[in-house]
Amino acid sequence: MKLKKLLFVACMLFGLGAYSQETFPPDEVIVGTFIGKTIPLRDFALQEENLDQTIKEIRIVQNGSRYHEQVNANALPMGIDQTVQKNFGNIQTRAIEQNFIGASSSESGFVPPDPTGAAGPNHYVHAVNSIVKIFDKTGNLVVGPVALGTFLGIGSNSGDPIVLYDQLADRWFVSEFGSLNNSLAIGVSETNDPTGAYNVYQYTFGSFPDYPHYSVWHDAYYLTANIGTTNKVYAVERDVMLAGGANPKIVGFPLPGATQNTNTVLSPEPANLLGTTYPADVPGYVTYLQDDGWSGVTFDHLKVWEIDLDWNTTSNSTISAPLEIPTAPFNSVFAPFGSGDVAQPGTNQKIDMIGGIISYAPNYRSFAGHNSWVITFNTDIDGNDTSGIRWIELRNDASNPWSIFQEGTYAPADGNSRFMGSAGMDAAGNIGLAFNIASGSLKAGIRYTGRFDGDPLGQMTVAETEIIPGAGVQTFTNRFGDYSHLTLDPDNFTFWHTAEYFSSDNNWRTQIAAFTLSGGFAKDVGVNALIQPENGILTNAETVEVSIRNFGTAAQANIPLELRVDGNLIASETFSGSIAAGSTANYTFSQTIDLSNPGQTYSIQVKSNLAGDEFPANDPFTKDITHLLANDVGALEITAPISGSGLGNETITATIKNFGANTQSNFNVQYVINGGTPVVETFMGPIDSEQEMSYSFTQTADFTALGVYNVTVSTSLAGDANAANDAVTTEIENILCQPFLNCEFGDGFQLFSVAEINNPSACEGYGDFTNLVANLAPDSTNELTITTGYGDQFVKVWIDFNDDSTFTADEVVVDNVEIASGQGQGTYTVTMDLVVPPGVAMGPHRMRAKTNWNGQVPADACEETSFGETEDYTANIGTLGVNDFSISKGDLIITSENNKNFEINFITAYEGTAYLAIYNMLGQQLKVKMLDKIGNSFKAKLDMREAASGVYLVRVGGQYTKSFKTARIIVK
Repeated sequence: MKLKKLLFVACMLFGLGAYSQETFPPDEVIVGTFIGKTIPLRDFALQEENLDQTIKEIRIVQNGSRYHEQVNANALPMGIDQTVQKNFGNIQTRAIEQNFIGASSSESGFVPPDPTGAAGPNHYVHAVNSIVKIFDKTGNLVVGPVALGTFLGIGSNSGDPIVLYDQLADRWFVSEFGSLNNSLAIGVSETNDPTGAYNVYQYTFGSFPDYPHYSVWHDAYYLTANIGTTNKVYAVERDVMLAGGANPKIVGFPLPGATQNTNTVLSPEPANLLGTTYPADVPGYVTYLQDDGWSGVTFDHLKVWEIDLDWNTTSNSTISAPLEIPTAPFNSVFAPFGSGDVAQPGTNQKIDMIGGIISYAPNYRSFAGHNSWVITFNTDIDGNDTSGIRWIELRNDASNPWSIFQEGTYAPADGNSRFMGSAGMDAAGNIGLAFNIASGSLKAGIRYTGRFDGDPLGQMTVAETEIIPGAGVQTFTNRFGDYSHLTLDPDNFTFWHTAEYFSSDNNWRTQIAAFTLSGGFAKDVGVNALIQPENGILTNAETVEVSIRNFGTAAQANIPLELRVDGNLIASETFSGSIAAGSTANYTFSQTIDLSNPGQTYSIQVKSNLAGDEFPANDPFTKDITHLLANDVGALEITAPISGSGLGNETITATIKNFGANTQSNFNVQYVINGGTPVVETFMGPIDSEQEMSYSFTQTADFTALGVYNVTVSTSLAGDANAANDAVTTEIENILCQPFLNCEFGDGFQLFSVAEINNPSACEGYGDFTNLVANLAPDSTNELTITTGYGDQFVKVWIDFNDDSTFTADEVVVDNVEIASGQGQGTYTVTMDLVVPPGVAMGPHRMRAKTNWNGQVPADACEETSFGETEDYTANIGTLGVNDFSISKGDLIITSENNKNFEINFITAYEGTAYLAIYNMLGQQLKVKMLDKIGNSFKAKLDMREAASGVYLVRVGGQYTKSFKTARIIVK
């Protein structure tokens, strides 16, 4: 994302079958500027810049208002993603081979880090915003951290780095934003040594090339970017760059027929070549998801374009019309980009998972009889911003265009979101998938899974493995990622992955991990799937069929097998056939098993016992099988509405599940609120066995009043055999809006002091201090003292005089007073007037105070702006006595005598006993002093020689008055 302040070719014997006759010419040709050859990267000074200030500016740039919610309310899958994998494999693989720290926020200071990296024969090159580091392949740091802008010779660290290893040329590729407006800089290593010199080029575009992603291909480096509102793809003249030529070109193409995604960045993705083998004359490929939740899209699908290049006559180059490939329904639309999607423990601040994009990088590999292309993206599995990873393997061959060979959604049902995925395929056809995981109960960490070629289609069968657990949360911004990066080692079997997590609160790190799915053992056999039985109405003589995989490198035969049910050994039999290396074979036990008890779930385990097996961890496979009841439906979860502010007449939506074996239709569903009258409707169906469907009641429910509502949704099916799962209950609370703003940099309130309230608060984002009460009189002007830690703060205060939980213009009592115009970080204290108008309602009312950085606080007291803070208090409006008015209308004058001694002069008509109190900025009372009245004023000498340097508050009031006068002093 934009940061402001980052040859030998072994050809196959077949080509690609064409799928479209219509083609389009390029619409842009750009000639790159040769910046020059760098000195060796290993000779650069280490990064020493302090980039803390950039974080604030990054946030502002990227919270654009152009991002919108899903526009098609009828978009499939209507809440429940039916491709979510239900049977999760537990195949164990070898331990992670490498797992080490990449970079940290203390080294770069940028948010988000945009981690990227690639492995070569001897090195792993890693970059984040906006540094580069080089490791050997055991995690030892060889070079870095070096500022990317310094290394590339462009003089700026603008971000969005990408690192590639070009295996066809044995060279390295490093890119980030350029130093010119709307530019990108690209460095290509002069040799295969990543620590050596690079030839650097810069390209300037008509609009800012945000979110640039590249791929390695035989005829170009392909590039896509979020350029303005245009879907574009570029081919970069790779051969000239590799030769160190002066004027490499970029040829730009439109993406005909692409529908733009208005919910996040525009991000089609080019295919990235894995390995060194590819079909002769293979074109470049670009793909983009198309969501029927977007305007103008009628069904969920992928689009794929072909690019044919002619570098000699660029006008002869073409891009095809798109091939449209329908997918199973998905929902890529989460919360609008910039507002956060994934909850974190202990904070209201969510982090972005970035929906609506193809994850980087879609990796392509060519095999003897087909080509495979692995594509991943985030999908909302439940309509409630819980993310799973939709993964798709496309295949084509010499006769057939791209089509879906398999697809699935990886989302174990544990309440956690899996997102920011990146996937690739090894030379054996096994898929590795790495990703982030987080939720309101799990700090963001990094994990991986995978599958073996030949496993059940659409399923990740490898046990989910932790790369690194999260150890902190991020409270000052929702930005996370913005991408992760999985690549393949030149050995074609080792997956290398890097992604972000939090090593402690508000401190990000990247982790670099290497893992394999192919173990490399000669003798290694295991059970990889239970084919039958499946859930259903079962008998006392069920057949057991399994799939056996030879994970090893040598063929194996005569494999002993053990069958257990609920831990009890049922049979020991032998598979007498032979299984070639990397292949699978099915085996059916002659011994049947008894699964005849309705409603019972049985644990079935089959284990291989090959003599001399070198990796026993993948020998067993366990799966739970349930004898389903014939008729059994129920309510699983209430998904809408959710607790929050501004609720009104809301649609109640619940997930209905058919737990039974028979397809069901036309049964009653109902909801009850707070034990009231049930609202009964008919669920038409049909709903298949074990299927989950989302049902939205036609009759809405009134949640207008603030408070907690107890909502129960239940089903009523004639002959239902299990009433225990019929109903689900939840609490939904309509709360007053609590706008959470970013105050991490000092924005917002460090002190709020008026009348009896003297609150030195920390950075809460939103703070509920309604237990603190200020007694104010109608038709009064009161002194409000505010301290903030960042300049350009506008302050606005409302009092909800009519107690309708809406702050209106006539309830504004402080109207956008600006503090420290044009200033940055610091400590700024200002006293302003808080004016209570005449005739307002007596009694306690909510008082809301908000700040906003670099612009006035909006009229809507619920609006969340980028930087500032919200705090709520209680203002008690009462009739003040004569003495209170005398105090409030008095003048408090403080004269500094020598920065340690002060003269207090309080001019007032008040005649009673008065006192003076001193507070520090933590709200701690340091002194109380009685005052003597001489003439028309109370006078006192104040000795602060024992106090530390800083700002203090002086408060003067009567012994029995509700009113006070407050001022500040500075002790130097």
